[in-house]
Amino acid sequence: MIIFLYGPDDYRRHKAKETIVANSEKKHGGTRPSVFNMEEKDEIDSFQAFTRNQSIFEATKSAVLQNAFEMDPAALAKLLKPLLLDNATNILISERKKPLKDLNFLLKEPVQFREFENLTGAEWLAFIKGEAKACGVALDDAALRFLASVYAGDSWALVTELQKLSSLKSSIALKDLNVFDLEIAPDFWSLINGLKSLEVKNRIVAFEKVCATNDPAAKTFNMLASQWREKTPQMAEYDFAVKSGKLEYEEVLLDLMLG
Repeated sequence: MIIFLYGPDDYRRHKAKETIVANSEKKHGGTRPSVFNMEEKDEIDSFQAFTRNQSIFEATKSAVLQNAFEMDPAALAKLLKPLLLDNATNILISERKKPLKDLNFLLKEPVQFREFENLTGAEWLAFIKGEAKACGVALDDAALRFLASVYAGDSWALVTELQKLSSLKSSIALKDLNVFDLEIAPDFWSLINGLKSLEVKNRIVAFEKVCATNDPAAKTFNMLASQWREKTPQMAEYDFAVKSGKLEYEEVLLDLMLG
């Protein structure tokens, strides 16, 4: 049996992988699955030997393949296809990208496959609420939406921030995020207010400071969009233009500063 997890949401995909490994360990008396790094030629040979040999102690055996997509796709397919209906061998693969043509069978039965796209909208907000609760943190609505904007597309960084918050305070409002020494907070209000200034000169000065932080332009845009309510319709148009490939976030920000 082959289990294939894929998609850009590293945090949720990693949690799913660890759950599968933990269940396998529990089922097999504490024995963790074998791990093979498929970037290494010796590991590929070891994996081939693993699939051929039957344990005299266990009816089934399990393995996790790391960096599987670093292999030649045709060579990997040759290794995996004979295992599709092998109920005595369980293989777990976790990758960010979808499989190439030679490996398209990983997205069909009998493979157990699951995609982990980045969450958006209501699902993203619900995820943040759930992770905050698990960390012992209660977020007010403004703090929730702010974190959702800043960490859109990066669930791992979001959870890391929630873990930091949990060590500082159990109930978090938006104003608290500017008080604590967090990744998103340093000089946040002055920078945002500067970017929102009515004076072009002030906006440019603030923009230069933001650029000096080397933060991704998408992060800056999301932070600004979450606070610049007067520009919400315009921000939505800009966001659509970026996601449809007509503009880059850097161009959008510069246009906002000069407009």
